[in-house]
Amino acid sequence: MIKKLAIALAGLAGLVVVVGLLLPKTAHVERAVVINAPQATVFTVLNGFRQFDQWSPWADIDPGAKTTIEGAEFGVGAKMSWSGNAEVGSGSQEILESTPYTHIKVRLGFGDFPGAFFATYALQAQDAGTQVTWAFDADYGGSLTGRYFGLLSDRMLGPDYEKGLARLKAFVEKLPKGDFSALKFEPVETAAAPVVLMSVRSADNPSAIGVALGVAYGRLSGYMNTEGLKQAAPPVAIYRGNGGGTLAIDAAIPVDRDGGTPVNAVRMGHLQAGPAVRAEYRGAYAGLAAARGQMLAYLAAAGLEADGPIWEQYVSDPAHTPEPQLITHIYMPIKRSS
Repeated sequence: MIKKLAIALAGLAGLVVVVGLLLPKTAHVERAVVINAPQATVFTVLNGFRQFDQWSPWADIDPGAKTTIEGAEFGVGAKMSWSGNAEVGSGSQEILESTPYTHIKVRLGFGDFPGAFFATYALQAQDAGTQVTWAFDADYGGSLTGRYFGLLSDRMLGPDYEKGLARLKAFVEKLPKGDFSALKFEPVETAAAPVVLMSVRSADNPSAIGVALGVAYGRLSGYMNTEGLKQAAPPVAIYRGNGGGTLAIDAAIPVDRDGGTPVNAVRMGHLQAGPAVRAEYRGAYAGLAAARGQMLAYLAAAGLEADGPIWEQYVSDPAHTPEPQLITHIYMPIKRSS
């Protein structure tokens, strides 16, 4: 009996191996959802890991799980690692490809589990929203355990992907609706450059803002001549607040040094130093108010927190540049990552 049992077990083991070798070494799972939001918003949420726990189907399995975000803030090189209970396990994910605003590819690692694993997000405009297709692809190579697991991939992961996409839809549809796809964003570190400045108030419309800043820059230029200061960079407008339909703005011009003596409303100051997001806007100044709103929408989607007033720098000289080609840089100071 023992001999027959051993032979039977050996035969069963051999059958498992033979069948395993005949199984596909790859597996594919995908699910899709339509989100009522611009592609740029959905892409920005997915193009990093600051917002991952806001929609992940696994985030609430182990509230005590430890996560670490490192590498690039967004896009290629952004990485997240996790370690939790037996159900969550440990692993990592890193963005390998990022094509605004259509495609993201992520490399996944699950501890010592053998194989090569990738997740992709494909975004496509659909009616007034965005269709998101979330896919999982695995190559188990010669791992028999992996090949058998591959048979169950759709049954095991499919419901999680459906849950995650439903949570992603609910989260994204609560974000600001501004479509910021026309702006180009990048993280920067700003320096505490010296400026001459004066505070002005203006009605909240492009024409009034232009007049108020024009007058202020004229006075600042006269002050610079008197004090022997030289302009070091294009002029700046710092938006301090909005109340009662009027804007409080600091008109500022970066200069080569500190040391000017305050005269009437003109004084010395510094631009805020530290981490910031810079957006490049191209076009007429009349569109800047909308662009500042789009900057705020971007921060909400990216999971970034403002840490100071928004300011813009007029890179192009409007006297020599056609309106459609004017370049303005919009800066938003943000809190440094912990």
